[in-house]
Amino acid sequence: MGKMKKYVLLCFLCFCLHGLSHAQMYLKGYTGYALSTGNVKLTSSITINNDQYASSYQMKCGQGLNLGLSIGYALNKNMALEITGNTQLFSTFHYSPYQWDYDYDDTYGISYSYSGFFDDFKYTNTIFQLSPQIVFMSNPYNQWTFYLKGGPDFIWVAHKRTTLTETLYTTTRFSGNINTGIQYSFGTEYELSKNIRVFAELTMVNVRYTFKRSKILQSERDGVDVMSELSSTSFNDLDDKIMFSHAGLNIGLKYTFK
Repeated sequence: MGKMKKYVLLCFLCFCLHGLSHAQMYLKGYTGYALSTGNVKLTSSITINNDQYASSYQMKCGQGLNLGLSIGYALNKNMALEITGNTQLFSTFHYSPYQWDYDYDDTYGISYSYSGFFDDFKYTNTIFQLSPQIVFMSNPYNQWTFYLKGGPDFIWVAHKRTTLTETLYTTTRFSGNINTGIQYSFGTEYELSKNIRVFAELTMVNVRYTFKRSKILQSERDGVDVMSELSSTSFNDLDDKIMFSHAGLNIGLKYTFK
């Protein structure tokens, strides 16, 4: 029995060494665009003569231009370990909500309402993500390789929001700690040369981000700075949970050290 255990252990060690002998390190750089898949709405409402009017806008949290870099270690032709860093650019969105206003004429005793675009809303999301992943690969064709990978997604978000009404201009920055979600991708690679491949992959991230802090950066009324009139400009007791789930298509180059 002792000899059998030694034999099994030796076979397992040989298998591991054989796998490591085929191990290869690689780098992947990519860009692409992600669309928001979360359900976050900004809603404004007003009540006129006991009738409520509301308008809403679907916020695009998690949407933007991807820019990423991956470092991987292929254990064999079917499995690899990879860590991916990603940030999003050009994630600024502008919105002019359609609102209702209500007025009363004291002279003639006439009540009337009117509607239109009375203020502006702009927000910017700065996103950094880091995801360690396990990659499963298959190459049924000579130059084509298909892969599926997934792992936890560690994300940090800063959200800056600016509102402009007829009299007030305010900019507020929201931030939080590192939150955790799930990232997974399906892609394919095409071999151009011994070391270089091009790839395309569909990547999905499921995450709900919690903002813990906010800070008013700018506040003006009729063009005059009113920051000194505020009792406080920083708030550290927030617990605002917002979906930042997104899905996008990335394309890039892979370089393998052989």
